[in-house]
Amino acid sequence: MSGDDKLVKIKFQGCRRELFRNNMDFPIENDDAIIVDAERGEDIGIAITYPEQKSVSESDKDKLTILRKANPHDLEKYNENKLRQKIAHEFCRQRIEELQLPMKLIDVEYRLDRKKVIFLFTADDRIDFRELVKILAAEYKTRIEMRQISTREENRRIGGIGPCGEPICCHQFIDDFEPISTQLVKEQNLPMNPTKISGLCGKLKCCFRYEHDFYKEFLDKYPSYGTKVSFQEQSGTIEKIDIFQRMITIKFESDEIKEFPLKEFDNNYKVLSQTN
Repeated sequence: MSGDDKLVKIKFQGCRRELFRNNMDFPIENDDAIIVDAERGEDIGIAITYPEQKSVSESDKDKLTILRKANPHDLEKYNENKLRQKIAHEFCRQRIEELQLPMKLIDVEYRLDRKKVIFLFTADDRIDFRELVKILAAEYKTRIEMRQISTREENRRIGGIGPCGEPICCHQFIDDFEPISTQLVKEQNLPMNPTKISGLCGKLKCCFRYEHDFYKEFLDKYPSYGTKVSFQEQSGTIEKIDIFQRMITIKFESDEIKEFPLKEFDNNYKVLSQTN
């Protein structure tokens, strides 16, 4: 594989992850600090999946490129920028309060070369922040970008512990937010309880999306929930299949509800009627 056929995943501030072309075929290792070509400038990130690579497809041709591995001067500037970001965050927050803007400042990002400063915020509606941008541009004398982000993106940047007791998935490894519907929840036979199916962001949990294929592959081997079956000389309805404990729950016509190991159920049942 030639150098300009390689893509390397880079992780940036706020757990943003993107693919970049390694045109110069740099000998990059996992956790190396990398300088990349960013919009109108340079940015710094960490290689997180190297040496795992993929070939460049037509859709990847417009990916930006890796410029070099970070040198001591780059790292010094990066550390200086982290301090500048904290100061800029407080300055912007105070200006937002003074202008009484209905927005919440989440984070501030300096491009490595300081040609742009990005202020990330959440808001319920569109915000007229033109006066705020004038103040920020006058203070920092560089290009200012105000970027409104979703509550999902906010939680990915901040992080936290999910109901499962683990760090939230978007902060750890999810690169892109895919659409999630309640149908995915139903297909996994989970109760439609908003407090149980919502993540820290208040939206449906991301795990319903990336776990869906696993559930579907397993559950397709068995009759769907609500199917009437004959098993052990009794008729009943399938209530639940626990794919982790390998157990199936059946409600018999006598109203008795019993659990059985799937290995006992396999090939020992007969479908009497399907659900609609």
